[in-house]
Formats: sequence, structure tokens, C-alpha cells
Amino acid sequence: MSQKSILSRFLGLCLNASSGLSLNIEAKGPDGPTGTRRLTGNWFRNAPLVGAGAIVLATLLLAGVVFPVAGMSPQMNTTSGGGADTPNAQQVQADANATDTDGDGLSDSLERFTYNTDPTDADTDGDGYPDGMEVRCEQAIPDADPLRTDIYVEVDSTQATTLSDSVQTSIVETFENAPVSNPDDSTGIDIHLVTDDTNLSANGTVHSKSRAGSGNDIYDFRANHSEYSSDGYYYVLLTDDVAYNGDDYFVGAGRPEIAAMERFDSTKVTASLFMHEFGHAMGLDAHQDGIDEERYSRTEYDSVMNYNGLYRQLTYSNGTDSVGRNEWQFVAENRTQPDIACAENGTCSSRCTQN
Repeated sequence: MSQKSILSRFLGLCLNASSGLSLNIEAKGPDGPTGTRRLTGNWFRNAPLVGAGAIVLATLLLAGVVFPVAGMSPQMNTTSGGGADTPNAQQVQADANATDTDGDGLSDSLERFTYNTDPTDADTDGDGYPDGMEVRCEQAIPDADPLRTDIYVEVDSTQATTLSDSVQTSIVETFENAPVSNPDDSTGIDIHLVTDDTNLSANGTVHSKSRAGSGNDIYDFRANHSEYSSDGYYYVLLTDDVAYNGDDYFVGAGRPEIAAMERFDSTKVTASLFMHEFGHAMGLDAHQDGIDEERYSRTEYDSVMNYNGLYRQLTYSNGTDSVGRNEWQFVAENRTQPDIACAENGTCSSRCTQN
């Protein structure tokens, strides 16, 4: 028997109620009859009161509430979608320009329900790139993930000395296996190597220090050839001859945000040298214990920044050796970060989409 039929019979009984009346009401659930309940005349002793109760019951039914009758489960009318916490696509889109608590270019609603980023932290993964830039600026920082640490490096080279595919793969995999945690519960770092100019003219030795008017130091190369200097990219130059502090005995040199290095035929040697010099570019400098020294064995200081580890390994220390410095954690959280000038002067917007 339908709920409406039960109500109709109930109303009729209430209007004609008298003592001594008895009634069997059969209630059905979704799978058939669920039971029979006998109502006796004493239940209908006061017809006016029962009639008022019937009116209340009818009002509740029209409001969408159905009481359990003889074993039936209570139901709620939810056709209007009431009670849902998650907005639909139209609601999210309508809120795209609404409150942006952290000022990262994404509304709080988009951060919560679309990207799973923190609406109170402009840089959820702490990699130096605002969440809005990582989501919207594919042309500036392709394949960025606001929930994983991203590092971008522009790699130029002179006379076809660019990084080989095998060297790039070794570097990328080393960062992917970094023992650091991300907001999405993954581990590792995504390093993006963007090989740009591959046949620049060096006109001799490339110097690691800025040399006024020389036009042949690493800073000149970045100023004259970098395509991403305003986008928060590091800059690495591969060349045939590098001088550190005027001494061309060295094969590489790293300064904050920038590095120059020579290339070797060996994939491991070249990748190891890259990791060493790039470590300097990220802020692992020679003033720290063990870096650019040979006084610690690889067991005592397990890092490519250790001269005893250079050319033999690629990874940085995880802090479990005798030196005890967690270089991977430093890279993830405290490294020297190139300025994102395009975000400050507004030029990023030309390469960003609007959500």
C-alpha cells in the first residue's frame, strides 16, 4: 500500500472515528508487506484531537518527511540537493573570482574543491611558485604541480655541448627519488630541465665571476641568452672551458642561482658534475662542513658535494651520515630560489590562463 493510500485511509478514519472501532493497516516497504498493526477504538477516543493530528501529519508529508509506518524506513526528500558540501561545476566556476584568502590567484573554493591546495597558503608545496602560477601558467612553468616540489632549470650550451638524454634522465631520476615528502603524500622532487640555446659562441674560457666588460662570464650569458630569467628558473651553461676565480684548472663552478660546467663523454661523470655544481646554485656552498673537501670519506659524508663522492655518485646527503646535514631537505625547503620577476611586473599573465 502506498504512503498516500495510508494517509487517505487514516484521514477518513479520523473524520469518522468512534469508540470501539478497530482497523488493520498493512504497510509495505520496498520489498513487499512488512507487518500488520491493529488500531483499536480507544486510540480514536477523541476525534477532534485525532483530526488535528491528521492535519499535522499531512503537512509533514507535503514537506517531504515520511514517518516510518509498520517497519518502513524514514525517507527525506532531497531532490533539491540540500545538505551537500561539495559544489557542482557551475558553483565552482561562479566562485572563480570570489574570496582569495592567500592572494595566490585562485579562489578559496577552487583551492578546496578543484585543486586540493591550501586556501590559506599561497604556496602549498613550498617550492617558490605560487599555487595560482603552477595551475594557470603552463607556458611559463610547464607541467607544474601545486602539490609537489618543482624546480626549473634552463640549460644552455656552447658548440653542441648540451646534456645528452641519458644524462638528463639520470638527473631527473635522482630528484624523483629524493627522500622528501609532498602535500599530496608523494615523495621526490620534479626537476624540469629546459634545454634552450645549444650552439652559443663562448669565444674562449667562460668565467664564473662577473667580469666588467668581458662579455664572457656566466652572468653575461644569462643576461644575453636566458629566455626564462623572470620565471624563477635557475641557469646552467655547458661549455668547453670554465674558469673559477680566474683559474681554468676547474671544470665547473656554481654560484647562487647559476652554474657553468664542462661536459664529459661519461654519462655518470657529467651527471655527477651537474649535481655538484647545481648544488652550489641552490645554496649548498663551500662554507658548510665537508662541501668541496676531501677530509670525509663517502661513508662519513655521503654526498655528491663531497669531493670524495664527486664523479662516483649523484645524490645529496639525507642527514644520516656522520656530518648529519640533510641536504635533500634543504633543497626542498630552503634552497636559494631565483626571483619570479614576471609575477611582480605582471608579464606572467600573458602566458597564463584564466580560470
